[in-house]
Amino acid sequence: MWKTRLKEYGQKGLPMGLRLFLLLTLFLSSIILGVLLILFTAGIFKSGLLIHKPVLEGELNHITDSVSKSFGKLSVQAVELAEELSLSMEQNINKYGGSISNLQEYPELLEYLLNEELDMLMGALEKSRASGAFIILDATVNPNLPGAENSRSCIYLKNMEPNIINEMSANVRYYTGPMTIARNNEIHVLPQWQMEMDATSFPYFEKVITTSRKQKLPLSRLYKWSEGISLPGCSERVMLCIVPMIASDGSVFGVCGFDVSDMLFKLSYTPKSENYDHLMCLLTPMHQDRLQLTGAFFAGNFAEKPDTSILMAIDKPSFSNEFYDYIQPDRNRYAGLHHIISLYPSDSAYADEQWAVVLMMPHQALNDLISANKRLLALGLLLLMLFNIGLALLITRTYVRPVADALEYLKKPAQAVKTKIPEIDDLIEFLATQDKYSTIYLEKKELPTQKHLSMCREFVKNIQTLSPAERVVFDLYVQGYKAKEIAEILCLSINTIKTHNRRIYMKLNVTSRKELMLYIQMIKEADIPLIM
Repeated sequence: MWKTRLKEYGQKGLPMGLRLFLLLTLFLSSIILGVLLILFTAGIFKSGLLIHKPVLEGELNHITDSVSKSFGKLSVQAVELAEELSLSMEQNINKYGGSISNLQEYPELLEYLLNEELDMLMGALEKSRASGAFIILDATVNPNLPGAENSRSCIYLKNMEPNIINEMSANVRYYTGPMTIARNNEIHVLPQWQMEMDATSFPYFEKVITTSRKQKLPLSRLYKWSEGISLPGCSERVMLCIVPMIASDGSVFGVCGFDVSDMLFKLSYTPKSENYDHLMCLLTPMHQDRLQLTGAFFAGNFAEKPDTSILMAIDKPSFSNEFYDYIQPDRNRYAGLHHIISLYPSDSAYADEQWAVVLMMPHQALNDLISANKRLLALGLLLLMLFNIGLALLITRTYVRPVADALEYLKKPAQAVKTKIPEIDDLIEFLATQDKYSTIYLEKKELPTQKHLSMCREFVKNIQTLSPAERVVFDLYVQGYKAKEIAEILCLSINTIKTHNRRIYMKLNVTSRKELMLYIQMIKEADIPLIM
């Protein structure tokens, strides 16, 4: 069927309706292709990246600013606490004739000194955005016990609800220190309680003490932030802000400070961006341009958390030139953004340490987000193309069909020129034939032929198809009357006569009164009766 139709189209040409449909489809498709070219040139097909990168950049900037402000404020509070404790403890030991620079020589005073500073430590903890506060003295209550060389007298308080600031009754627990201090002050003791702190399990204690003794810098240049670590007996990881306590003579006799737990970090810095289910935020130390995840804090979705025991390399932006790649050997690849920050002043003893705030997600998760945008764009373009095809079909049916129908009725004379449009070519051929016959008889150049006689008999045969009303009008035409005269004779309106004319012409296969009269003349000359 299709082969036959294609062969017919090849011989006669495409029908007018199909031509217009194809033309409109081509026109509308060209517009779409032009729009696509503009979108491609403008980079809209990277819309996934263009959409996601600003969102993630904004979230990263917000978190980085929050981390810098929060950790900076806590550092200032820790330095102020160290200054107040140093002064107070030196004054208290001087009351008993002791010397703060030789603290180990007065083990009987250690519990007293710690008890006197309990209120100051608790007040500092309640006012800070911290999950714990501590005082660790460079001395032990009983230096003669086994392992006493690593044991340090201290008080360590934990705030069990660190996300609630300045509450009248903070949920404080006693983690390390003399039991009598906890009992006398009615502080609940944690199950992990210890009498003293093991200096070997408290990272950077010795380093901060040693650095402070070597470098004569202000306290604001001597505080140290630890990497994420787990305290003895605790599963929760913390970052410690450690500040040395220095006497008026410059001797270092202990440290104090605050801790930030990983739970507090999660509560404070989980990314707020919606539609990013796999997004993670990291605060991590850096080592030779690599992320040292062993000391990192995480917030966000941990379904595909990186291996924290392996350094993570940072590749330059290669994910469509927009996002950094974060790579671990034989592990999932991650994509995201990061800012390098410093937790210290430029002239600090630890200014060479680098930290990074990172927003990342698995490569596949980001690919899925970008693909979703591309699929949505492709679906929109497909729907637009289908709409254009439907519009072209509607226009074709609305405007071409009436024209084609009108051509069947009008059949106006024209030159016999092939147009490759079947409807028009048929009309031209028909009208050309009728003009030829009209010319023959009007100019009397030829006599009727056998073919003409056959056409006349067909005309007479068609007369029998006329209705009675149409036959009355036809008979008056035979008698030579015109339409207006017939209307007067029959007492009908001219519009009614025109309606009869249209039906008569259609049944007799003529196009005008002139052609009708020509057939009547040919019938009379051939002596053919009008009733067969």
